[in-house]
Amino acid sequence: MILRRNSVPVTEGVSGYPDPYNLGRGNLSYRHLTETGGLSQYGVALENLHPGGQSSQMHWESHEDEFLYMLEGELTVIENGEETVIGAGDACCWPAGVAVAHYLRNHSGRDTVYLIMGSRRPENVTHYPGLDLLDTPNGFTHLDGTPYSTEGGHT
Repeated sequence: MILRRNSVPVTEGVSGYPDPYNLGRGNLSYRHLTETGGLSQYGVALENLHPGGQSSQMHWESHEDEFLYMLEGELTVIENGEETVIGAGDACCWPAGVAVAHYLRNHSGRDTVYLIMGSRRPENVTHYPGLDLLDTPNGFTHLDGTPYSTEGGHT
């Protein structure tokens, strides 16, 4: 299947984290390329992180590799509290099971554009250091395993 430039619809990113960790809307938009192409073993999205936007809560994945490749602009990558500015042509790798908690922040006055890729492992658990939050195969839970409300979805 060929996906032509701009043929995949833009989706507004809406945070699915439970309160009090929900980030709201307006931080980013994306084109889910592999979803449109019917792929199921890994995901790739073309994301635009808007000025002042934050991509997610700080997190790391138990069973999923994550990869980012910057195409336009620059953003700040926060890894375990350390900030690094990256730009076009730079890449980030976060191997599954390695506790390097990370998120992205757009500190600039214009959109940043990057490809974000990850494996789709059904047994994955996303850890959020410093928060009473886990994202498990059965949804969001507190650290003690108590489920959060079923409202919202995975982010």
